[in-house]
Amino acid sequence: MKIAYASLVALNLLIFCHLATAQAPFVDGVDLTTTKAPWTMRIVGNDLDITKAQAKPDSASAYFMITSDSSKLDVSVFIEPIDKCKSGEECRDYVLALGNPSWGKFEQLEKGKLKDFSYFQFYRPEVQNRPLKMLDMYAEFVSQGYWVDLHISKVLYTPADHALFEKVIDSIAFVAKSGAPQNDFDRQLISGRSTAQSWLDLWDASKCKESYSKLSELTKVDNTESSWIEYCEKVNKTIGPRKRELVASAFTGSLSGKTDRPVAILAYHSSSGFRESFIEIVALIREKDGGWTITNYLPQ
Repeated sequence: MKIAYASLVALNLLIFCHLATAQAPFVDGVDLTTTKAPWTMRIVGNDLDITKAQAKPDSASAYFMITSDSSKLDVSVFIEPIDKCKSGEECRDYVLALGNPSWGKFEQLEKGKLKDFSYFQFYRPEVQNRPLKMLDMYAEFVSQGYWVDLHISKVLYTPADHALFEKVIDSIAFVAKSGAPQNDFDRQLISGRSTAQSWLDLWDASKCKESYSKLSELTKVDNTESSWIEYCEKVNKTIGPRKRELVASAFTGSLSGKTDRPVAILAYHSSSGFRESFIEIVALIREKDGGWTITNYLPQ
C-alpha cells in the first residue's frame, strides 16, 4: 500500500507539473519604452531580438535596434516627446521632408497608413554602391505627448516580403504601464523581471560569488567562478550604487548558434554617482521547468 500510495503521489506530481508548464506558454515579443513615457510599445511575435539600446539622460527619449533572424528584418525605434510634429501624419511628412543623406538615390516612393501608423516607403536598388535591393519603411505614431519613429528595412527585398513589414505594424500594441497582468506575455515578463531583480540584488551588494552560483549552467561552462568574481568586483567599483528602470525587454524563441531554448534580454536605463546615464543589459535563458536563469550582465 505504501508503494502504491507513493506511486500515486508521484503521478499526481507529474500531472501537476505538466499543467503548470502548460499554463505558462512561451510568448515571443518585445517591449520598448522610456522612463517617462506613459505607455510601453509591444511587438508580439516576429522573432525580434534587441541588439542596441540607448537612452538620453532626460529619461524621456530612447533608441532601440532590433533584428529578426528568421525574416531578416532590421527595425529601429525612436521614442521621444513630440516637438516638431503633433500627429502621425505630420511626423511622417516631417521625416520625409527632412530627408537623410544616407538614403542616397531611391525610387518607388509611397505614402499610406497601416493600422494607427502613417508611413512612407521607398526602394533602393543600390546602397553605398552595393546591390542590396533594400526596401525602407518609416512609420510614425503619436500618442499622449510621445512620438514613435519606426524604421523597418530589408535587403534583397521582393514584393512578397511586404507582408513581413505589415505583420510587424499589425502586431504593435501600446500598453499602459499601470494595471494588472492581462495575458501570458505580461506574466512571462513579470517572471523574467523577478528573476533578474533577485539576481541584481546580489550583484548590487557585491555578492559576487553568490551571483555566480545563480548563473545558468551554460554560462558557467565559459566563465570560471574566479573570473566572474573579478569582473563583478571591477564593475561595481567603477559604477557604484545605482538606480535603474526597465525600458526594454525581448523574448525570443531561440538564439541561432547558441541555444534552441527561449532567451530574454532586459535593458535598464540606469544612473549612478559615477555615470549619469547608461544602459544595463541582463540576459536570461528559460530552463526546462519554465523558470528563468541569468546568462549574462553587461553595462553599456
